[in-house]
Amino acid sequence: MQESEIIDEIRFHAEMVAGDEEEYTPEYIVHGIYFGEGDPEQGGQYWNFTRSLDEDDDGVCTVKEIQEVVIYGGILSFTLSRQNLVCEFDEDASRFTKTRRLFITYEIDNETWDALTKQARLVFEGESYFHLIA
Repeated sequence: MQESEIIDEIRFHAEMVAGDEEEYTPEYIVHGIYFGEGDPEQGGQYWNFTRSLDEDDDGVCTVKEIQEVVIYGGILSFTLSRQNLVCEFDEDASRFTKTRRLFITYEIDNETWDALTKQARLVFEGESYFHLIA
């Protein structure tokens, strides 16, 4: 991919925001935060950040649905606040995601915010680039 194909920033307003965990086995639980708008097959954006904190932990997995991008690591900075998130990717990850930065806005209730922050703390556990602005 040529450098010109990487855009500086993808911006959108998420209609769907969630923090959730899925237990596949008692030892294998996937924690995740999810942001989406529109239909991903019709130009919509859906970005997920997940992680399993088991012995095979590969770090944070970033997915752009529908499985358009699936990468582990590559995040330089991730800041989560009550109204938005900003995720900056390193050079290698930018080639896969086709962007250097995600800027996602949202309007969520207290219950969703609580679930989002709980799961984000688990997804980004031990990552110095993660910043939560409460």
